[in-house]
Amino acid sequence: MQQLKDATPAGVLLGSGKLATELDRLELIDEYKFLVHPRIAGHGPTLYEGGLPSTRRLELISAKPLSNGAVAMHYRRARG
Repeated sequence: MQQLKDATPAGVLLGSGKLATELDRLELIDEYKFLVHPRIAGHGPTLYEGGLPSTRRLELISAKPLSNGAVAMHYRRARG
């Protein structure tokens, strides 16, 4: 995995909940970027439908409101 990190210094963006779950289970995700839209769907998939073995603490790096009402948030995984 270090080879993938070295080959993609800007990071890898993905939108697959299943892939995110597996990478997170292997502790391969260092940072998260979320785009939150001001809507409540009431149904649909969650990011980690299959669940994770434990909770993840995150530290906020930045949050930017967008003109359409969405918020772009950048978090890093808390260590320790």
